[in-house]
Amino acid sequence: MPLLEVPRLYRNRCGVFCFRLRSGAIDARVSLRTKCPLTAHMIVQRLNTAVDAAKGQRMTSKNPSLSELGIDLKALRRYEIDLKNGVIKTDGTTTDHQNLMDAVDRIGMVPDGVPWPLTSKAKAEQAASAVSQPTPPHAPEPARPKASTHTLDAVAKLWLAERARKNAVRTVYAKSRHFEDCAKHVDRWMDIDLVDKRTIVNWKNALLAGGQVAKTADNKLMSIHDMFEYAIANGLYSASPLNPVKGVFILDKAQRKAKTDPYQPFTEEDIAKLFEPEAYKAGMSEPDFYWGPLLGLFTGMRISEATAIRCKDVKTAAGGVPHIFVPKSKTTAGVRNVPIHDALIELGFLDFVAAQAATGHDRIFPARLLINDSYSKRLSEQMKHWLVVRGVKRADDHKSFHSFRVNVITMLTDEGANTAQIMKIVGHKSAGSDDVHLGYVRELPKLAEVVNRLKWPIDIAGLKP
Repeated sequence: MPLLEVPRLYRNRCGVFCFRLRSGAIDARVSLRTKCPLTAHMIVQRLNTAVDAAKGQRMTSKNPSLSELGIDLKALRRYEIDLKNGVIKTDGTTTDHQNLMDAVDRIGMVPDGVPWPLTSKAKAEQAASAVSQPTPPHAPEPARPKASTHTLDAVAKLWLAERARKNAVRTVYAKSRHFEDCAKHVDRWMDIDLVDKRTIVNWKNALLAGGQVAKTADNKLMSIHDMFEYAIANGLYSASPLNPVKGVFILDKAQRKAKTDPYQPFTEEDIAKLFEPEAYKAGMSEPDFYWGPLLGLFTGMRISEATAIRCKDVKTAAGGVPHIFVPKSKTTAGVRNVPIHDALIELGFLDFVAAQAATGHDRIFPARLLINDSYSKRLSEQMKHWLVVRGVKRADDHKSFHSFRVNVITMLTDEGANTAQIMKIVGHKSAGSDDVHLGYVRELPKLAEVVNRLKWPIDIAGLKP
């Protein structure tokens, strides 16, 4: 069934509709507890009216928070629509009933081919059409469309369920969002065998017409290509042995690589600006804001690794070397022990971790929520803001938290560390190799000496919290 384009209406990967309201830095989503499009449209129409009214009263373009709306969400969830049996429950007002009828007029047929009773306006239009185009008395019965065996939506659910067993959560989420984008242009309830190359090309053209850059459009096409590879391999797509997405990509592998902007390292001047003691302590005062960038600068850890540290992962080895165990990373090489730089110890990192453990916290940054399989969302947003505030981020560069990894790798190389040592510290894998099998690389005392070669132009004493 085609969906109406309604602001702030969101459908999660389980098919449940949600109301999504962004207010400042807060992105709130409230489940509407329904998979019925009509029910969802009615509820969100009420919520959107309340949002617009609140914005008008405050004379601002910014959205209010959910708490400011003063809406009884439980009351809104009392709506009940049984399309097959023609049952509808609203708040009993004429306005709500008319809103539903308007939505039905625009949507038309409901799932499973069950028509909703037409409004008086739709009946009149239907009658006029019947008069202007009478059916011949002996006209042959029109051929029925092919009965659906495997809908696009059903195959997508099977595909995502299998991919969840081998891909990271964030990857599966990205694939699901790419399918939802496709489903805006291709009927998700159609038989998958009816999808051909022309269907995919039309979707690609719609992406480009909507302003999508070539690389982003290709990323979405690759997800759908993967879905059809799954469908062909599992006998769910029989229209052709060829993947309909094959050959539709905009960029080839070389062009894609050329389009990828490498992360740029921070200059010494950048680092001095970012970690100027008084400004840093004032602007990056929350625990993950304060410790996250310092961990990146002195260990080369990824932002997702630094923000997911558990208290029990901060350990001291038998040789007396304090280190952080990374149990989960982007790659298998990322699972490692990272020595803690002397500067972090001087700043009180070990004391901070001990205090968090003493209060019963599992993670060292317990206030952050898991979003898309990562605890890094707020720090990532704050880092972007901080780079701009300190005059480090410019429109034509590619600098972010990940730049700390580039700085660490570069300085360790300049300080004489060998490739195996650097890879073991930052969790990289060399091209074409399975792992690093040099015994001494696994010795934490040796790696601690290497890590402590990192020297940055910042005032450690002034940075102490």
